[in-house]
Amino acid sequence: MKRRSFLNSGALGILGISSFNFNNSPYKNLDHVKISLTPWSIIRSGYESNDPLDIKLLEFPGVAKSLGFDYIDLEMGHFPTKLKTSYINKLNKSIDLARVKSAVMLTGGSGDIGDKDLSKRKKALEIYKYWIDVAADLNCRAVRNVCGEYITISHDEKLKYAIEGVGELANYAKSKGIILLIENHNGYSSYPIWMISLMEGIKIDNLGILGDFTNWTLKRNPDIFYPDPYKGFELLSPYIMAISAKSEKFDSEGNETTTDYKRMFKILSKSPNFIFAGVEFFGNGISRNRGALLTRKLIEKTLKSI
Repeated sequence: MKRRSFLNSGALGILGISSFNFNNSPYKNLDHVKISLTPWSIIRSGYESNDPLDIKLLEFPGVAKSLGFDYIDLEMGHFPTKLKTSYINKLNKSIDLARVKSAVMLTGGSGDIGDKDLSKRKKALEIYKYWIDVAADLNCRAVRNVCGEYITISHDEKLKYAIEGVGELANYAKSKGIILLIENHNGYSSYPIWMISLMEGIKIDNLGILGDFTNWTLKRNPDIFYPDPYKGFELLSPYIMAISAKSEKFDSEGNETTTDYKRMFKILSKSPNFIFAGVEFFGNGISRNRGALLTRKLIEKTLKSI
């Protein structure tokens, strides 16, 4: 497999990021941003599901290309439970035939790499190291993981275990030439200051954040949300390398009705490391293909306007 010069790219290295002054940084051209299609936009359930609207993962690269995407994300839940080398080879062939490239492998849901219980944390790390290997075989640029979706212990104590787990996984990812991205995915990770403390507590040059537009649930029952997603993105922006551009409904001019894309991307235009914008359409009012296409066009229009 070809291994990437990705980690050494000046646009993506995050060494010294803690000294980045967001407020004094000028807006910059975003022509370098790559737009990827996340599989959830098209495939809404797991491998061999009964959803009549789902497509097969092996078909996904071709569908993405037909919608104008040159990059795709992948998600571990869409792969066969017993994954064989032959399947990876078939998927690589499908990717090559479609003339797309792999961007981010989305992992999570199989344990918490910041778990207080050391045995559970080690088990989760073992699972995600395996998926880093799979991501490397599929020439992915990065792997996304989540850390602490539910508040169970104090933030300071959780940070200690998260630094240990994320640090170990980041080091393993680096050995495979892979970037590790932690997503704001509710719970602790939707507190921007906690996430910044996590990044600063590890400081390894292949670690960053995948910013999600809408994952800001701090606590459940009753639900409590981080009050300002735009401020959250501004705080996280120095560490953001990829995003999940969520979309659900569009107005007559093609603008998403719940998120101000121009405002979000204007914030991201100050980020020194932002490279991948992942389209994640989760609406049901229009077809999945159309929703993905409208989101891609909205991102392209927005990038040109900044």
